[in-house]
Amino acid sequence: MREEVPAVPWLMLAEKEGNEESREFFDMSKDVTRIMSFPELVEKRCLGVGFPGWIFMADEQRKMNLFHLFSRSVINLPDMDMLEGFDYEWERGFCRYYVEKAVISSNPLTTSDYVLALIQGYPRCFAFWRPGQKSFTNVETPRRAYSDITWYDGQFCGVDFMGNIIIFDFRGPEEYPTVATVVKGIPPSLTSGTQLYMVHSLRELLVITRDGAFLDDDGSYGVEEFHVYKIDVNRESYEEVVDLGNRALFLGSSATLAVEKASQIEGCKGNCIYFTDDCWQSYFNIERGGGKDMGIYNLLDGIIEPHYTGESYHKFSPPLWIFK
Repeated sequence: MREEVPAVPWLMLAEKEGNEESREFFDMSKDVTRIMSFPELVEKRCLGVGFPGWIFMADEQRKMNLFHLFSRSVINLPDMDMLEGFDYEWERGFCRYYVEKAVISSNPLTTSDYVLALIQGYPRCFAFWRPGQKSFTNVETPRRAYSDITWYDGQFCGVDFMGNIIIFDFRGPEEYPTVATVVKGIPPSLTSGTQLYMVHSLRELLVITRDGAFLDDDGSYGVEEFHVYKIDVNRESYEEVVDLGNRALFLGSSATLAVEKASQIEGCKGNCIYFTDDCWQSYFNIERGGGKDMGIYNLLDGIIEPHYTGESYHKFSPPLWIFK
């Protein structure tokens, strides 16, 4: 089972031109910004993978690895060429964007028995890797374009852009998981035009829709509202959640995570969704890149307030959540 997230995360700010080797981390609980040297991150796109300190990194040379910010441990991964469907000539200049989500099942600092799952670009499929393997394994599922994945109790759960919930069960003796679709679509009226996220919290599987995460015809974008749905895997049904209670959700380009006793943590509020910019399609079309669409969304009244009042923009690696 996933370890309990112990504290409100830091916001790792974007790489700064002229000072690339230093990274700033905004600590909401103290309202201070901390500066650390990380030459390992220069020119890399970074994604949080769901365990404290760990990030996934990719560069334009098709290299990928896992990196732990606090111990500086590095795990080298097979190159992007080992992902089925990857075409370097087609992706040239955009390789850093190719992996859209990365989630690990266990903490590599404490075990070598873990699985890394990726949502890759075209054909937007689910792939996984275990330590020691020379390539990634693509899991065939018909016409799925995944939006998010999460891990819980021996299974990866995925949600596609049609609102279907797919379970990849790794609990059996075989290396390849069994695959099942357990909810055949939250209605398009609820998911159309939204970015979807998924997280396990208090033994509930939640799907979150984010309206305003994609470019409009005029080139603008920005959060308008979120909705949260609880998935009942056994009954193959869903219902809307209008009150998260003392929970706070953290989402964006990293693995989606939940803090379950928000009021006990300084700088964190319950019944809120903390979000970072996730409109990656805009990053290379807007001069400053991504980073404008961030804030705290109150699920009860729909009010959005900032969690970071400064500016932090980047073409391929805008701010993301780092649990510590």
